Amino acid sequence: MPLEHLLAALEREAQARAERLRTDARAEADRITQASETEIAQRRASALGTREAELRGAAEAALSAARRTGRAAVLEARERLWARVLAAARERFPAAMRSDAYRTVLPAELADALAAVGEGAPVIHCPATLAPLIQGALPPGTSPAIESDPQARPGFTVATRDAQVEVDSTFEERLGRLEAEIAVQVFARLRSSA
Repeated sequence: MPLEHLLAALEREAQARAERLRTDARAEADRITQASETEIAQRRASALGTREAELRGAAEAALSAARRTGRAAVLEARERLWARVLAAARERFPAAMRSDAYRTVLPAELADALAAVGEGAPVIHCPATLAPLIQGALPPGTSPAIESDPQARPGFTVATRDAQVEVDSTFEERLGRLEAEIAVQVFARLRSSA
């Protein structure tokens, strides 16, 4: 029996050893699986982070481009609006030249223009429709030559005979001098009414 005991002991020892190996192998497999899952999760997170950063950058670039396009569209719309405002103002020049408000300020403007030109024989150039008003608005004691022209711009100019000094008091010139100030007021009103 000793041989049978020896064989049984060897068999038990072999089974115990096999069981320990299986347990160790399962533990090692679990550790490898866990490490693999952790590494996969880290790689996935890294890849997702990289892709997210790329998408965020693309979205920011697209948003920036859309803002630039929007600003350009707003500026173009403002330019078109401003051109229409100026065109509407120019269309009103002939009527404004016949208005009571213009007749009221004409004598003072004419006197200022004549004073700016100085001594000598000034020449006033104006549209034919304005010539009678200018004649009536001349300061006492002045007798400049008045040249009327149906094609002249609304308003008047006063110049020396040699044309070395000229005061431009046409509506177009006035509009040009006031254009920036008017634009600020127009766009401020637009913002407040929006």
